[in-house]
Amino acid sequence: MIYLNKYRHITEEAEKSLYSLVKDLINKNTTNILEVGTMAGQVTVILAGAAAEKNESVNVISIDQNYDTFSPTAAESLQANNLSNCSFESDKLEERFEENIIKANIIYIDRFHDKIDSKMELIKKNAIVPTKIIYRNPKASSNFPFEVTEVSPQVKPRARKKSTEDTKAATKVSTK
Repeated sequence: MIYLNKYRHITEEAEKSLYSLVKDLINKNTTNILEVGTMAGQVTVILAGAAAEKNESVNVISIDQNYDTFSPTAAESLQANNLSNCSFESDKLEERFEENIIKANIIYIDRFHDKIDSKMELIKKNAIVPTKIIYRNPKASSNFPFEVTEVSPQVKPRARKKSTEDTKAATKVSTK
C-alpha cells in the first residue's frame, strides 16, 4: 500500500497485522467500516485496501474532527492506491460517531482513548447488527496495539399472540 505522508502512528508490522485482521473480519454481510480518527490516513489506506481486496462493495466511512489537516491528506493516499471506497466526514465528531454506529459492521476507533468504555457502551446500545470493534490501545505492545471485541444487538423475543383458533382448540372438550 502506498501511504504518502511521513507521519506514522503505527509500525509497519502493526499495519500488516491490521490489514490481515480486517480482511478476516469482513464477511458477506459486511457493508461498512467506520474509522474514528482519520488523522493523516495511514489506517484509512489499510482499511480501504483490505476492504477492496476482500469485497469491493464494502465502504469505509472515515470521520475525524479535521481530517484534512495533514498534507498529503488521506484522500491523496487513497487516490495513489486507486481506492475509491472511502468517504470522509469531519466536524462534530461526537455526532458523526453516533450517527454512523448503525451503519457499520466493523468499527476502528483511533480516538477517544480516555473514553473507550463509554464509547463501547454507546455502541452496545445502538448497534443493530453484529458489530466488530477494533480499537487502538496506545498502552499495548507496539507490535500489535489493537484490541478487538464483538457486540451483538440484544434481540428481545416477541410474545406470540394466540389466535382465536388456538384458543378455541385449547378449550374444546370432546364428549361421547
